[in-house]
Amino acid sequence: MQTTTSNRAARHALSLATASTVLFLAGCNTANTTRPTGPAGADGTVPYQQIVTNGWLKYKANIVGVREGTVNGDMKRVAVDVYSDQLTTQRFSYRFDWTDAGGMPVASATSSMTSVTIKPKETITLTSVAPSPAAVEWRLTFLDAQY
Repeated sequence: MQTTTSNRAARHALSLATASTVLFLAGCNTANTTRPTGPAGADGTVPYQQIVTNGWLKYKANIVGVREGTVNGDMKRVAVDVYSDQLTTQRFSYRFDWTDAGGMPVASATSSMTSVTIKPKETITLTSVAPSPAAVEWRLTFLDAQY
């Protein structure tokens, strides 16, 4: 009985944290769109130096937009739009990492891998807010999901 109650409490806390994050992000000010680091590829993807890809992203999805902004005046925020050009549902994992002005890592709750699914011809938006005002640069890493 104790374990079930603890599991419920943990799920409830996670639900509240997720809802708080969604509400927090809804109030964010988006300041500008990042600029690609090179010309669009033959498949329509636009290269961004902050995005680390692998075979999954190169062949199954496109980055169709990247927006940066600020929250509360001094915290960076990033939103990356991913479009699946596949005919079947795809699974992948991603992670946002943040660094300070000197290139040193800044610990963040989003620095662990998150697994998601994307439906055929669907666009999803991956977002992250810097863990502190000291975090000024972001990096997004994609990996094949391990299901």
